[in-house]
Amino acid sequence: MVNIHNIMEEQVITRVNKLYDQVKEKGSAWLTCDCENCRMDTVSYVLNRIPPRYVVSGRGVTHNTRDLSADNQLVADIDQLGVEGMRLVSSAKRPFHKSTRENFTAVLDKPVFNFPTFLGNVFDGQTFEPLSGVNILLKLNGKPAEMMDITWPNPCNTFQATQGSYSFWCLPVPSEKEGEARTFDFTLDINADGYQSVTFSFSVPVTSEKIDRREVNSTFSLNIQDIFLFKEGVVNEQE
Repeated sequence: MVNIHNIMEEQVITRVNKLYDQVKEKGSAWLTCDCENCRMDTVSYVLNRIPPRYVVSGRGVTHNTRDLSADNQLVADIDQLGVEGMRLVSSAKRPFHKSTRENFTAVLDKPVFNFPTFLGNVFDGQTFEPLSGVNILLKLNGKPAEMMDITWPNPCNTFQATQGSYSFWCLPVPSEKEGEARTFDFTLDINADGYQSVTFSFSVPVTSEKIDRREVNSTFSLNIQDIFLFKEGVVNEQE
């Protein structure tokens, strides 16, 4: 079997550890913990927001790692996301952050509706280029949706390194019984400086289960329709 590997993991782990060491050395007051779990939460925060780069050979690892290290813009974007993640993790640490990590998939006494991760992209409506600096708020039944944990902020922002992509992972919602089918109505409020705001709605049918899924599963995701923003004063001919 061919082993496929995302080389961005090593890049992000290296940069995040370096950031933690630098901030810790400066004695910054906002860094309240730099334990392994907090560092890995920050790594997860960054990896959730940048495109993966897969390789299947040792030669591919060497070649691509060299190219990534020389990409100053990518390094800058990773650092920007890293510092943002560090601040979020430091301000709201997990209760177990200094303990050994656990497997969060557990069987519950009462069933819940587990949501897939929501994935989407935002583009310029005229150039079709990915947009950075976009603020996206996910709402459930008209209110900001509660996320699985602090590494999935709501609202979230797009960065150049994310190529206009965004992601959300909602906290499970309790159910009365296992096997209950229900449709949840979500709304995205999308804003960017110099662009017309957009509201996009979508519905997700979910069946409740007795498993509380607390680990990301790449096969359990939902791709949202691409969103196109038009600059203020520009008419959207598709409307």
